[in-house]
Amino acid sequence: MIRIEETADAAGFARQAEPLLLQKEAENNLPLGIIGRWKHGSEKDSSASMLTIYNGEEPVYITLRTPPHLWILPAVSTINQESVTHLAYFLYENEYEVPGVLGESDAVRWFVEAWEKCSGQAGALHMKQGIYRLDQLKPVIKNDGELIVAEQKDYPLLVKWLTKYGHETGEGFHKERAAQLAGDMISDQRMHLWQVNGTIVSMVCRARTTPNGATVNAVFTPDEYKRRGYATQAVASLTKALLAEGYDFCALYTDLANETSNTIYKKIGYNLVGQSLVYHFASHHNKQSPHL
Repeated sequence: MIRIEETADAAGFARQAEPLLLQKEAENNLPLGIIGRWKHGSEKDSSASMLTIYNGEEPVYITLRTPPHLWILPAVSTINQESVTHLAYFLYENEYEVPGVLGESDAVRWFVEAWEKCSGQAGALHMKQGIYRLDQLKPVIKNDGELIVAEQKDYPLLVKWLTKYGHETGEGFHKERAAQLAGDMISDQRMHLWQVNGTIVSMVCRARTTPNGATVNAVFTPDEYKRRGYATQAVASLTKALLAEGYDFCALYTDLANETSNTIYKKIGYNLVGQSLVYHFASHHNKQSPHL
């Protein structure tokens, strides 16, 4: 008997969710990172939704959403189409807001099929993503340059670059969102810049962490500095630093349609471990980035 329960207790939800999510830790870096932030002091957003799907008394799946972002459908071995269909109808019948879903490819396809039937809304594929994991960094030919932590003086440049990054990746967040992200990344010392002879030429961000891994994101090089290997150097340097801190692995997302970035990451030791789909539903056009 499948049943679904919502909880407002982040700690209780973490106890149910983590054993399921840690089966595939790199693929589930997004929900694990969110739950980890709640556990380690960041206040849970009161508008967040946390659902557990049970088969009898056994928790077999979880999903969560932190508005305005999309519902996350993680990669869990105990999931099946019946449970995901049940979830779609549960969200519809209980009038949850469902702007879209992202996550493990099969789960997303099953959900979209069920949601289209019960809601009448058409699902639109936004992006096919690759999830990569690196356990050991391959040797990288060292070019001139160094990785530095972004400071307050870099704020105007970061706002500009994050706006362009959002445009390039199709996330399309507005300038106010880019400004907020830039401020947060600088204050948390997460944003890193690749600097060559005093000129900043590329950026890469240390994103969320999971119990054993760290995620890298917001990799961007402006057009005038592209095709010189700067992004490769920046990602490799940050990855090396994270592994040196004691993380067992690093993870990152790519747009599978971007052949260049996928090639770059493979070259330095990242291996494709999963695929993720991002779908929006017809009446929602909010494309807030699920990963920043």
